[in-house]
Amino acid sequence: MDVSVRLREIDEDNWMDVVFLSTEDEEMPRICEKYVASNALSIVQAVYEGTWNVRAVYCGKCPVGFAMFGYNKEHDLYEICRLMIDRKHQGKGFGQIALRLVIEEILSLEECEEIYLTTNPENVKAKRMYERCGFVNTGKMLGQEELYCWSMEKY
Repeated sequence: MDVSVRLREIDEDNWMDVVFLSTEDEEMPRICEKYVASNALSIVQAVYEGTWNVRAVYCGKCPVGFAMFGYNKEHDLYEICRLMIDRKHQGKGFGQIALRLVIEEILSLEECEEIYLTTNPENVKAKRMYERCGFVNTGKMLGQEELYCWSMEKY
């Protein structure tokens, strides 16, 4: 496993690379993919809603994924609302490393006891990864997605 995986600010030098990362085998990314909103939509959402942090996931000098996280005012909780690894880089452990890095960054920015995320009930691979990283299915739904919680008490 390459330990040089890190989160990086999205800026004028890398935003286009991040926009074109995709979880699907399509030539061009769509606004909504099967399990996640597109990175382009997420970046725009972060700009206009103002409460979200967006980060590119890099392995060395190569962008391999995207994360969006912050305080969800509507539901009064800290949330990782997007985490994706490009289809060419899936299955290499980048998602698990990125998820742990996002948790660390949230904890460094905010005082919180719990971090939430949601996932499509059919996204079995993501659910397994979330559980390996300490997230627990709450048994609740947020819209059409299952709600998972990571608790500081367990760590």
